[in-house]
Amino acid sequence: MAASKEEITERAQLVRIHEANCRIEYPTAAELNFRLAVMKALAKGLGLRELRALEITGPVTAAPERPAPGRKPGER
Repeated sequence: MAASKEEITERAQLVRIHEANCRIEYPTAAELNFRLAVMKALAKGLGLRELRALEITGPVTAAPERPAPGRKPGER
């Protein structure tokens, strides 16, 4: 069955939201959980064969910390 114009538009919006979320360098736990929710919606909506056996888990309770000012990520 072919997807309707509304379904195609919704999927495209989810993809754009996911792309934008993935560009957040130091996401909060809430942002990471939102990213997971969007990933699950995309996987389900697109019916991607590669993701059927994959388990996307959550919720995230701890987010990565930002580096101290003047330091590069990974430096102590």
